[in-house]
Amino acid sequence: MTPTTRALVFDFDGTIIDSETPVYESWAETFRFAGAEPIPLERWLQDIGKADGHGIDVRSELCNQIGVDAISAQVETFRKDLCGEMLHSLPLRDGVEHWILAASAAGIPMGVASSSPTSWVSGHIERLGLADRFTTLSCADPGIPGKPDPTVYLTACESLGVAPNEALAIEDSTHGVAAAIAAGMRCIAAPGPITKTMKFGHASVCVDSLSELNPADWL
Repeated sequence: MTPTTRALVFDFDGTIIDSETPVYESWAETFRFAGAEPIPLERWLQDIGKADGHGIDVRSELCNQIGVDAISAQVETFRKDLCGEMLHSLPLRDGVEHWILAASAAGIPMGVASSSPTSWVSGHIERLGLADRFTTLSCADPGIPGKPDPTVYLTACESLGVAPNEALAIEDSTHGVAAAIAAGMRCIAAPGPITKTMKFGHASVCVDSLSELNPADWL
């Protein structure tokens, strides 16, 4: 028998929207623009989902490669403009809207638990027209540990008024799944193009897209 789900908590980056791909690709293009070799995806993946995003000191790495003390304004502008252009029009990932509508129809409250700051998450939530769908945004703001620490998930569950074992998490990274499991939640893994090679053995199920699952079987 499927356990009762009294709350649904989404990760944000890579789960609600595929922001992981443009962030990595914009940095890769910036390295090439500056005459450097991009950071290999295998290294980048080691820290996806953590509080600091990639965890790598990308600017220092670029400076070391091209032999300068600081990145020029031209290079910074190139990266910022490219990343902004890629992110601005990002749609919801496949299946996300269906799950949100299903949870709303079932009267199940929803939240977001993210290793990104609230300002980043709330801005995109507003852009996507989802502000009225989420009761809480639990984010890794200064002083709050990010994933794989379970704090953002525990805080989300507390805000939603449910015990962690009554909530279902949806994630796209191994660090995110680890955080949800450590919090005592069930977790669906739906990795994106960047995270699809990660291992998700501790998730309840791993799918390429949420559209592969029927929300009624989980909510």
